[in-house]
Amino acid sequence: MQKTFELFRLDWRRIFKSPIALLLIIALIIIPSLYAWFNIWALWDPYSKTQDLQVAVYSADQSGVIADKKVGIGDELISQLKKNDKLGWQFTSSKKQLDDGVKTGKYYAGIYVPKNFSKDLISFVDGKIQKPKIIYSSNDKINAIAPKITSAGATTLQSTISEEFVSTVGKTLMSTLNKAGIDLDTNLPVINRFSSLILKTDQQLPEINQYTDQILSLQKKIPTMELKLAQANEFAAFLPQANDMAQKVVGINQYLPQVESAGQLATKVQTKIPEIKNAGHQVATLDSDFDGIANTLTNGINEAQTGLDVLNKTQKVLPDLMSFSQNAQGVAGQLQSDLIPKLQATLPVIQKTVDQGLTITNQLATNISTDLTAVNSLLSQLKDDPNNAELKQALKTALQQLSDHSATLQAHSIQLAKTLQNLQDSYNEAAKADGRPASHTLDAPIKRLNTLASQLGTFKGQIDNLLAHYDDLSIEDVRAKINGLIQYTNQVTDTIAKIQAANIGASVKTILNHFATVITSGNAVLTQLNSAVLPKLPALLANTQKSLQQAVSYLQKYSRQLPALKQEIHDANTLLNGNMGTIVSGLNTASNLYQNDYPLLKNKLQQATGFINNDLPGIENDLTTTLNLANEKFPLVKTALNDATDLINNDWPFLRSGIQKGADAIRKQQKTVDLKDLIKLLRRDATKESNFLAKPVELKEKHVYPIKTYGSASAPFYTALCLWVGALLLSNIVLTNFALDDKQKERYTKKQQFIARWLTYIVIGVAQAVIVALGNIFLLKAYIVDKFPLILLAIFLSIVFMTIVYVLAAMFGNIGKGIAMIVLVLSISGGGGNFPVVLSDKFFQFINPILPFTYGVNLLREPTGGIYAPNLWHNFIILALFAISFFLIGFFLTDRVNPFFEKLHKAATKSKIIH
Repeated sequence: MQKTFELFRLDWRRIFKSPIALLLIIALIIIPSLYAWFNIWALWDPYSKTQDLQVAVYSADQSGVIADKKVGIGDELISQLKKNDKLGWQFTSSKKQLDDGVKTGKYYAGIYVPKNFSKDLISFVDGKIQKPKIIYSSNDKINAIAPKITSAGATTLQSTISEEFVSTVGKTLMSTLNKAGIDLDTNLPVINRFSSLILKTDQQLPEINQYTDQILSLQKKIPTMELKLAQANEFAAFLPQANDMAQKVVGINQYLPQVESAGQLATKVQTKIPEIKNAGHQVATLDSDFDGIANTLTNGINEAQTGLDVLNKTQKVLPDLMSFSQNAQGVAGQLQSDLIPKLQATLPVIQKTVDQGLTITNQLATNISTDLTAVNSLLSQLKDDPNNAELKQALKTALQQLSDHSATLQAHSIQLAKTLQNLQDSYNEAAKADGRPASHTLDAPIKRLNTLASQLGTFKGQIDNLLAHYDDLSIEDVRAKINGLIQYTNQVTDTIAKIQAANIGASVKTILNHFATVITSGNAVLTQLNSAVLPKLPALLANTQKSLQQAVSYLQKYSRQLPALKQEIHDANTLLNGNMGTIVSGLNTASNLYQNDYPLLKNKLQQATGFINNDLPGIENDLTTTLNLANEKFPLVKTALNDATDLINNDWPFLRSGIQKGADAIRKQQKTVDLKDLIKLLRRDATKESNFLAKPVELKEKHVYPIKTYGSASAPFYTALCLWVGALLLSNIVLTNFALDDKQKERYTKKQQFIARWLTYIVIGVAQAVIVALGNIFLLKAYIVDKFPLILLAIFLSIVFMTIVYVLAAMFGNIGKGIAMIVLVLSISGGGGNFPVVLSDKFFQFINPILPFTYGVNLLREPTGGIYAPNLWHNFIILALFAISFFLIGFFLTDRVNPFFEKLHKAATKSKIIH
């Protein structure tokens, strides 16, 4: 075996060394697959396109008459075919056009309905039965299969007409037989009801006699009824006025929600009467004390102005003292006589300035809190009414006011912090000169004031940024930005609370008291004040002056508003307290009315409104309709009563006698005849029976191994065919014997060469099988139940076919290749690939079992439709026997037979025609 595989490797080395040889081998692997794929593709699903087979149709049918009804089967046939898309029906205008089209090949077939078709179909009615004919013509020359398909269409058409005819005749006959039963069954309820009515009427004759007496009595009351109808017509004339009054009641009811809201408010406010009275007292007190408040504010302004004068005078002395700072004794005298008294007068001013500054700080903080409350309130209102332009403008104004108050508080905080810082610095210098410890009492308040100023700056910046883009933002965006200010608001509020809790006024007072003690302590101290304290005083006085000026400006601003505010408070006092009794009485009255009388009033109004809206229109409509009907029908009623009176007096005795006789006859019939049994005897289901006559047997199809398309079903045949063709092509291209030098011929035996070349053939055959199987699965997407077994079985079949062809070619040369070709031709006809072999001639039935192709096609059909193991192993074993038999024959006889056929081959080549 080692030498065999050496030869096998020699084959493939030679193939890969020669590009042309390698290319031919690749082509030999692929080309057979193309043969299978193109054939399978071409026949993929031909029966789904039968609508492209053009079949001409022409009807010359003339309608017949049956039971005075016109019957046109030909027209109905044409109408049905127009709805049918199984074939490409072409409706011609004449029989000549149909015949010419079939002859020329324009139409594959033609269907002609003669003019007597309908008459012949219904000829059984007259007893002269004449079978109707449909003339079918086909052009068999065009194609072998097309006439069979079109003929099937014509046969189906014939069957359909026959079934419909039988069904119609059967239905007509059965309908005629059970018509009496059906009519009787249909009218049975009426018959029973009439019988019951006669019997019941006979039983109720006494009551009818009473009714007749009442009719006679009613006829006498016609004059009174005419009078009542006239009175009712007079009442109907007042309906428009009644409607007007009703609509006013409805209008009042529409205001009930507002009335209820007002009543709830009055009840709620009633509980606040003590608070209202207290507020009245407070307003009255404020009105009476307003002048005192105004005077206090004016005094505060005056005191601030006085403080400014003191500061100005002190500031005027400082430059002169600074210029004499070289003469310590002279400066000390000047300080003792002039500056110290002014400083002592200035210290209370500083105290008042700080106190007023803190008061203003608290007030501005209150203003900012009020502004924030107003902003939140406006936001809440805009949430319910986002498109209100006035609310949007009010919110913008509130934000601007919040920004202004923040700016004022920021500037005031900065100035107050500077004043406190200068005060503490001045004191610390003086304390140092007097040998006292420095004070840091104001460090925390100064830091908090500066922090507040910084926070207010950031807060104001955020508000100003919002205002700059306010008109371009939606309410939701504005709400989001305002919510973003909350953290800054919380910071500012927290810092203000800390400033208010710091008790800055008391701390400043303590420092000022210490300062007053220090500056009056003696000449030695005064001399040190000259060099240490004096340089600090200008800044202290300047910042105190600025703080005081801010306070004056702030107080003057509110002072200017006092007259208008006084008038508003006075008016409010007059309005509230002047009408307090009326307000309290009105609130009590309104609350009592709402709690006691309103529920009953509301209920009555709602009932009245419900009646007016729901019942009154219907009552009015009913009344009007009834009156119109009464006016219209009363003359008829009057006539009817008169006629009834005549009937009762003249005809009723005779009718009463007839009813009594009819009731006696019905009672006798009920005892002797059962109508239901008669109906069961006559009645039959005509539709079911006619359907059974037309189609007594129903075919139920069951596909054991369903294959979806014709191409998939034919794939095993063409796959097996391509494997045989591939082996045949390979035998014509690739030699079966080795080209060896003398040394190699001595080394390798004929049998080793036989097996090695057979292995080369087998490898190429396996590649062919894999390519065609994968192509069927993935390129054509053929319907295959078991895909992997298909690949394995295709490889096995290729090995079998390749072995047979290789042995034939190796033993017999060109003659063997010819034998393989003959087997191929016979396999196409006798292998049973496309048509069942039993439909072929006896010769092909004879050779079918001895052809390997027969078993190869059957083997590939198993994984395609679904494997049935007994069949698969049967075909597998026979093919294996074919392969083993041929291989053994070739292995043992090739080297014996070859010399003879080589001589034949040499003799043939001498002709210079055969290679």
